[in-house]
Amino acid sequence: MEAVDGPGSSMPYNLSMLNALYTLNWNGLALAAIDWSQWQGWHLWILIGFAIIILEMLTSGFVLGCVALGAFAAAAVDAFGFHGIDTQLWTVTLVTFASLLLLRPFVLRMSRGTDVDSNIERFVGDEIRIVESDPTDNVALAKLGGEMWRIQSQDGRSFQVGDRAIVMGVDGNKLIVEPLEAPLPTE
Repeated sequence: MEAVDGPGSSMPYNLSMLNALYTLNWNGLALAAIDWSQWQGWHLWILIGFAIIILEMLTSGFVLGCVALGAFAAAAVDAFGFHGIDTQLWTVTLVTFASLLLLRPFVLRMSRGTDVDSNIERFVGDEIRIVESDPTDNVALAKLGGEMWRIQSQDGRSFQVGDRAIVMGVDGNKLIVEPLEAPLPTE
């Protein structure tokens, strides 16, 4: 290996590259000098915590989020002067388990939302008006939610254009309805 040309440079080329990466030098211009000797333990725990949060965003279940809380707690313990690695590891462990037991069920419950199986269930209880009817079939058409739906009566009754009904349920691509008495005026 030959030495790198330059004032005061006598280190081999590959070590010079490592040094440049370490200090982020580019053609003699220091972009950012990271002096790892100035880092303290809590810096590392914060870095680990944020890395775990990024991983949590890629998963579900809030398990890694609990571990990240443990890492942040270890950073706080180190910042308050408890520099022993055993104390910090116990802090990570205890805070992780406590948040798994206490915080995770709450987070999962809040992230579930409603128990509606699908968007179609939102039509149950809506009133509809028949817009098309086939006298040879017990199935008619009605417009609901901006779409045309096949309508079938619960009791097998046939519908006429203008009849009103209440949606009682969904069966595949048909709405099951209960007829109302008076028809709406046609447009």
